[in-house]
Parts: sequence; structure tokens; C-alpha cells
Amino acid sequence: MLALIPNKDTANFLSSAARKILFAFNSRQKLSAIPLFPLWANLDKALVKPSLMTVFNYKISDSKLFFPVEVIDGKERIETKIEFGKIWNQNLNESSYMELEEIKDLFPAFIRVFKTGNAVFEDGSWKVYDEKWFKCRD
Repeated sequence: MLALIPNKDTANFLSSAARKILFAFNSRQKLSAIPLFPLWANLDKALVKPSLMTVFNYKISDSKLFFPVEVIDGKERIETKIEFGKIWNQNLNESSYMELEEIKDLFPAFIRVFKTGNAVFEDGSWKVYDEKWFKCRD
């Protein structure tokens, strides 16, 4: 799997936002949503010369909570997502979206440092090969 991996600071920022969102869902009733890891996005093809990665406020689709991600690569606009939660309670769905005051000003987040790599799940952990860092300046 080709993965788009945020830098450490961005991963911490997304993890904090994801915790707040999951807490809000789980405060409605017990175990409404469970966390998913790692906080990476899947890519269909390798990036050539990206100029910006944008992460948007969370959405819900197919019982998953995710941050939509858009990467500008040359003249191409690539859309993907970082899944961070799975809705466990069958009574919740896309209409269960909540606007959370504490995170609404955090998005969209413009990310200029990230990496890609071939990710493999092995021996109970993720391993990344052929890493390539991008530091966008445009």
C-alpha cells in the first residue's frame, strides 16, 4: 500500500482532534466509535512534485470517521482520506455528524511537510519502506 504519512507534528495535531471527536461521539452513549490507526492516507500512485497537502474537518461515510485530504501535485488535485475512527453503534450514521466548537477553527490545515512510502502490516506493526520526504515551498 502506498501511504501518505504526515510529519510528527501534524500526526500529533490530527491525533488530538481525533480524540476530541471520538470523545464527543462516545459521550452520547457508550462505545459509539472506536479509534483506527495509523493516521495515514492511501495513495493510488506516487507523488511527483506536490506543492501542498490540505486536511479538512472530519466527515462520516460508510461507518468511518475520516479527515478528507487533498494534495496538489503539479496540476493534478489528488483526493484521499485519513481514517481515524469506526462507528461501532449501528444507530449512528452520516446524519450523526456533530459540529465541534473546539476543533472547527483548526481546519482546513495546510501541511507542507509529509512523506510517502510503501506501508506493510507485518508482525503486528506497520513498516514503511522506500520513504520519500516532501517539503513543499510553493
